[in-house]
Amino acid sequence: MKQATSPDSGSLSDQHQISYAIGFEGEENCMECSPSHSVTIVDDDSGICEIIEKMLSSWNFIPYVLPEPFSLTELLKNSVSTDIFLLDVCLPTEMTLDWIPTIMDNFPETKVIIMTGYADTDTVIKAIRNGAFDFLQKPLSFELMNHSLLRAIQLQERDRQMKQMLADLRHNHALLLDQKQKLEFMNERLLDTNRAFSTLAQNLDFERTEILNRITQKIESGVIPALAKIRSDTRLAQYSIEIDVIINMIQDIVFDSCPIDLLSATLTTAEARVASLIKRGLTSDMIAEHLFVSVDTVKTHRRNIRKKLNITNCQDSLRDFLLKKPMSATS
Repeated sequence: MKQATSPDSGSLSDQHQISYAIGFEGEENCMECSPSHSVTIVDDDSGICEIIEKMLSSWNFIPYVLPEPFSLTELLKNSVSTDIFLLDVCLPTEMTLDWIPTIMDNFPETKVIIMTGYADTDTVIKAIRNGAFDFLQKPLSFELMNHSLLRAIQLQERDRQMKQMLADLRHNHALLLDQKQKLEFMNERLLDTNRAFSTLAQNLDFERTEILNRITQKIESGVIPALAKIRSDTRLAQYSIEIDVIINMIQDIVFDSCPIDLLSATLTTAEARVASLIKRGLTSDMIAEHLFVSVDTVKTHRRNIRKKLNITNCQDSLRDFLLKKPMSATS
């Protein structure tokens, strides 16, 4: 039989009445919580339930007293929105310590506070092992009850915030992975596009070279010989100078349009520029001034050009060689 009741009645014992009276007198010292936190009370002493219910209401909790007959099934069915369970350890037919694991399995965020008049070590250890948050010894101190309830609510809020933070982290991690995959996909597309443009540029360069080669061949095999034939015509001797100018201009235009590809595939861009200026009759000093380089650099280019064009005789004029060399035959 419970300490809170006499053997022959369900009324509060004198000890409980004094304790609860003290609890009510000290009610002003207890803190209130924000509304909406619900507490389910399980105790076979209706007097205790009534007083606890009034105290919880005064603290802005929403109390619910589980009616008899007491059973775990009935508790689970009627406590879906419960934040905190206040369980008396010993019921007439049940030991609520055995309920705690099932309660925690069904309501992982809830907190269980046990109430007992038999606060022996074994009972407390079993309650804690089963998942109880706290225990209160009868006769109850409402100040301690208030403190225990508020700690339970605060811990619940921290747990919820932590779960929300973890959920946000997982969500953000998923977003980052998704963005990473999109960036990798876009990067691969850009690489594919770059490779395509590179191939296109190479094809265009090849086609340009082929076109210039065909133009050069036609000029060398058709236009220049035709002009040379006209120049040799005695009837047009008075125009020989003009014809020579035209031939030189045509050769210069062809040479300037493709100095690297058609003069020598082995010449660098700088060497091809120097070769073009040499062909026009510029001296090394003039070329250095024109290209903003030193005279020694121009001379180095001259030596490289002669070597690449297989001009082994130092007496041979590089300009004469460039002027006489067929445009499409150099390589």
